[in-house]
Amino acid sequence: MRWFLLLALVVVAAPAKAQQRPPASPTDIAGAADHPLVGRYDGGVQRLRQQVAFGEMRIVTSQVLPGGRPPGSPRATETNSTAVAGRITRMRYEGPDGRSPLELIGNWQQRLEQGGFRTVFACNGRACGGTGGDLWFAVTDALPGHAGIASTWVGQSYAVMRLERPTGDVWVSLLSVMGPRDRPQTLVDVVEVRPMETGRIVFVDAAQMERSIAATGRVALYGINFDTDRAEPRADSRASIEEVAKYLRANPGIGVVVAGHTDNQGAFDHNIDLSRRRAAAVVAMLTRDFGIPAARLTAFGAGMAAPVATNDAELGRAQNRRVEIVRR
Repeated sequence: MRWFLLLALVVVAAPAKAQQRPPASPTDIAGAADHPLVGRYDGGVQRLRQQVAFGEMRIVTSQVLPGGRPPGSPRATETNSTAVAGRITRMRYEGPDGRSPLELIGNWQQRLEQGGFRTVFACNGRACGGTGGDLWFAVTDALPGHAGIASTWVGQSYAVMRLERPTGDVWVSLLSVMGPRDRPQTLVDVVEVRPMETGRIVFVDAAQMERSIAATGRVALYGINFDTDRAEPRADSRASIEEVAKYLRANPGIGVVVAGHTDNQGAFDHNIDLSRRRAAAVVAMLTRDFGIPAARLTAFGAGMAAPVATNDAELGRAQNRRVEIVRR
């Protein structure tokens, strides 16, 4: 009897087993905002929002089939996608639980069609091409950075919508997959087509060069321009090269490296040679036309090896095509 009472006390004193609680539903990220033309599926939660004023991406507009491309090459090509440029907004939504990707994309299609959009291409599962994985990679890799959408294409649903309007077309890419814990995830890319703002490159004069080189040892010049695959500076480059000469005359004890830089279009070795020849042409102009001693100048070709922006869009490629003056 004594052992029975002791056992009973132990059982009564033992804490009750904690109940398994379902994981808490996520909430919108700070600064979340739906696109006014697209909205969200009722009950969905925004977990990613990125926007650039001007960028370029390829939107998949037909099946993405495996094979036929070298390893590592983009899965979205000219034959199965359309290149669009303008203001890009990327968003990722999670949930609501209990809904399928097919249902989510179908609702978005219906709502956008009511707003004047038309469906350019839509598919589900394996009908998207190959095993489906090629489409997943093509869509998620269309923009740099991690999209955060589950790497699964089982049950995926995809649609591309286009709104034609005089002020610029709007493209919407919608990819939905079933994520962890049977919670759907939807990646939404919106491109509002518009021309790139021009005239944003500030002319760097000799005084600005001196300040930049004193602070960082280098200055990037975007006023020295070349025609595609040509090494001779265009006529509109003379003003910037003259400012380099003014800086060097004002600092007679300084020698500099004139470094040419390219984007990643073309072969690596070709771009190294092209950038070197461009730098050499600038050095030749400084010595021939402005009397700067050749001993103070060193031409160097960096090619694509030192980008300052992504080469995935024209805006970044334009930033990478430059001449730099580096203090020796």
